Amino acid sequence: MKTVIIGNGKVGSNLASMLSNEGHDVTVIDINAAALEKTQNTEDVMCIQGNGIDKSTQSDANVGKSEMVIAATHYDEVNLLCCLIAKKLGAKRTIARVRSPEYFKQIDFIREDLGLSMIINPEGVSADEILRVLTTPEAANVEVFEKGRMELVEYNLPDNSPILDCSLKEIYKRTKIKFLVAAVQRDDDIFIPSGDFILRAGDKISITASHQEIEQFFKAIGSIKDKVKSVMIVGGGRICYYLTLHLMSMGMHVKIIEKDLERCKMLAELFPKAAVINADGTDQDALVEEGLRDADAFVAITGIDEENIIMSLYAKNNSNAKVVTKVNRESYVGLASQIGLDCIISPKNLTTSTVLGYVRSIDSTDSNIESLYHIVNNRVEAVEFRVKEPIRGLVGIPLKELKIKRNTLICSVVRKREVIIPDGETTIEVGDSVVVVSKEERFADIQDILDS
Repeated sequence: MKTVIIGNGKVGSNLASMLSNEGHDVTVIDINAAALEKTQNTEDVMCIQGNGIDKSTQSDANVGKSEMVIAATHYDEVNLLCCLIAKKLGAKRTIARVRSPEYFKQIDFIREDLGLSMIINPEGVSADEILRVLTTPEAANVEVFEKGRMELVEYNLPDNSPILDCSLKEIYKRTKIKFLVAAVQRDDDIFIPSGDFILRAGDKISITASHQEIEQFFKAIGSIKDKVKSVMIVGGGRICYYLTLHLMSMGMHVKIIEKDLERCKMLAELFPKAAVINADGTDQDALVEEGLRDADAFVAITGIDEENIIMSLYAKNNSNAKVVTKVNRESYVGLASQIGLDCIISPKNLTTSTVLGYVRSIDSTDSNIESLYHIVNNRVEAVEFRVKEPIRGLVGIPLKELKIKRNTLICSVVRKREVIIPDGETTIEVGDSVVVVSKEERFADIQDILDS
């Protein structure tokens, strides 16, 4: 598929890399020659230096014959205008990155009026991700499928867990809870486990089940934590805005620490019931003075990864708060995990997953990709498919009779609002929502899971 990406920043360059690796014909447009040179030296993409809102520049990139144009510059207005020009030139689909809360309030009108295929908001998606983690404080990460009916939760097994040294089938039998361990990270190894897999201390497990069953699982292993009622946020940017909007609507107590005075004044006007403090979050005395030790959750979301990591480490070691850390730089994500930060949010990676899910669904005929997430430090994919038509060799056949590709697992089926944790007798039917986890494959259609 021919794809043109306008804007070679964090999101644009990450999308270019991912789409190129999946075999797409990618062209990147940007004004910055040095950034383009770096991308061209590291990725198999074509680069064009120029302004994306210039019709001639888009023509040079052959936008008119492209399947998709993604506008991901730093400016919402530029992205919307780029998409409008691309559509006029003949691009089949356009995706715009729109971050401003003012625009997002009227996003449906903008999408319809400009004929956009998708609008991506990295900060909004990140806020949603943080909210899910805060509402399930036992988890390191939470992804939702089928409109929240099924969840995929990452959990780090502590040294005193009662399910250590037990096989998964023993645990399933003992707890009598309908859940499935879909993936396990042990040190640097990733496993898509069978029932004979034995859990060890330090394993990071990914569990699929309904929200109620997830809560029952944590209760059964003695890992229930108090619900989050108070949240300290350091960094008053756009993620803070969207997150505070959610938290305030749920009646939580929110304290925002931001060092820019003008930004503080604006946040105080927007959220009169929140406590907005003009202070430097890297000042440990300030954090303690503002109530770090009494907070149920601590969220570090400044624009500087290093600051977020340092503040999060301090909060982890000096409070009982649930700690959430925003990290964009890929090399820091693994580092943050190694030093004990288990809940890490990357707006760049979340955006990429959202776009990839849409891109793969375009050519799908018998099933649609509803959701796509990268889990376990981006080394495993969890994909939700909607089965639209009867698929020969898949629909109506018990799973035990299917030959499924190696390191691939069907971990849940949602049928008419019922969450089914599958066994060998389970069948996939038309209309089902099916979640598939894979370590090595990249699926665009559910029938791709079959080993031909």
